[in-house]
Parts: sequence; C-alpha cells; structure tokens
Amino acid sequence: MTIGLVTDSGSDLPWDFAKKNNVKIACLYMYVHDEELKEDENFDRAAYYKLFEDEKAFLHIPKLNLYSFVPKTSQPNPKDYTDAYMEHIKEGTKDIVVVTISAGLSGSINSAYLAAKQVMKQYTDINIYVVSSLSASYPEVFLIRMALNLIKKKKHSAKEIADILTQQALKIKTIILLPTLRYLWKGGRLGTTKFLLGAMLRKKPIVTMNEKGNVVTVSSATDVQGGLEESLKLSTDDFSRVPKAIAIVYGSRLDYANDMADLIKEKYPEMEIEIVQSGGSVLSHLGPESIGVISDYTDDEYWE
Repeated sequence: MTIGLVTDSGSDLPWDFAKKNNVKIACLYMYVHDEELKEDENFDRAAYYKLFEDEKAFLHIPKLNLYSFVPKTSQPNPKDYTDAYMEHIKEGTKDIVVVTISAGLSGSINSAYLAAKQVMKQYTDINIYVVSSLSASYPEVFLIRMALNLIKKKKHSAKEIADILTQQALKIKTIILLPTLRYLWKGGRLGTTKFLLGAMLRKKPIVTMNEKGNVVTVSSATDVQGGLEESLKLSTDDFSRVPKAIAIVYGSRLDYANDMADLIKEKYPEMEIEIVQSGGSVLSHLGPESIGVISDYTDDEYWE
C-alpha cells in the first residue's frame, strides 16, 4: 500500500523533487510590512533577500530605527496541512508520514498534529504520523529522502518508518554560523545589552540544535572565515567523524557557502556536498548572511 509523505516549506525541499516524488508541502508565510508572502514554488528568494540588503538602520547604532525592515514569519495553519493530507487521501493513500520543523523553531508541528487529529476523526481508516526533524531545512530533506527509500523497499509500515525517522533525526547534525547578531536583536530574540556587547566584541555566534530541537550556542568566532572553520570542526567533532553527506544552506551570501564548500573539499575531497539557498522562513530571524552546515550521520542500513 502506498505511503504518502508531507513536509513544510521550511524544509527547503526542492519543489521539482517534491513533485517528482509526490511529496506534499505545507507552506510557511512571511510578512513584509503589511504584505503576506507565501513560501511556495513561486516565492521570489532573490527579491526577498534584497530587502535585507536594503536595510540600513543598523549602520547608525546607537540611533536605532525601530521601524526598519524586520520580517515576521508564520507557520502553516492546520488547513494547509489538512489540504496536503487530503491530496494524498484523494489519491487513495491511507497512511501518511509528516516531517516538520522542530517545535523549538516553529509551531508548524502543532498545526500538523491538529490537522492530523481532525482528518483521522473524519476518516477513521486514515493513519497520519508526525515526525519532528529536531531542526529545520535540510535535516528534513535528509529524512524525507530516507523515507522515500524505505517506502520503496516495501518492508516497513508507515508507523515503523515514522519511528525510524524519529530515531535518525538525532543523527543529523546542524551547525549554523551567524555573521551578525542584528537580526536576532531586531526580531526580539536578543536583548539590546547583549547585542551591543556582541557587536562591540565582534562576536559571531555559532549555534546548533539540541536533542529537544532547541537552538543552543556552542561556540563563537571573531571573523567569518574563522567561523566557517570552527563550524566545520564542530560538524565533524574536530574531524574525528566523517558524514555520509553535507549540505550547506545559505541565504544571501553564496560566497560564504562556496568558502565553506572549499574547506570541506580540502578535508574530504570525495564528500558529497549540496549547496542550497534557503527559502527565507528559516533564516528570517537568524539573518540572511547565516550559513548552515548540515551533516548526515544517519545509519547506512536505511539507505541500502
């Protein structure tokens, strides 16, 4: 029996890949001033990141402009997920596995659960299993790919696949370098005192996701190059581990992503590297200059 897959747009799953593999996507939303932007396949990433480049308020510290451009984001609502589930159901699918952003980053998983509960109440022969990626962006993609491989094998039930993904999510490592603190501050996620102190010390935090899917700081650097080097060391436990694949997720700074790729190739010449521009919702609050390094340490048996 066919098993359907659903994820959110915060996964950065390529839309052509989703269509080819019949993965349904529930979209997140961004709000620029009073305009709602849906993170769907028509979302203009270049134009969105240009808004950040045009933002000049932070060049005038401490005379800060509180009304300059700060994007707001919103998770898919339950109807977005319901629509995605119903697409599968209309195609004859009875079992659905959903991979979402961590609850520590977005309320997307809550919408997925609520919609699943409503749909299963209405259609008693439908089973929907929601899995937290414990992160966002390419950890979700890695899990979706694993799910597709497991479905292809036809050896596991939907529940078993959901359980496997839940376990394997712990084996995907996310490291993010924040070249600037200003977007965390502008979004209300960092106090003014810490922001000004960090700016004065030129601190560039490096964060990761813990086992509960929450953002925690693990290190810092004084310049971007040092931050990239430290991020790679953290991603590989000081080069003591070799991931099966690495994805580099960027927003507006492709040059930073390419610099990171060069560092990886220097250490791991045969490494499979993907460089992906984030859709916008994930980096809206961390900052468009942020660089994420996603290392895949999932078990080989689920890829064979």
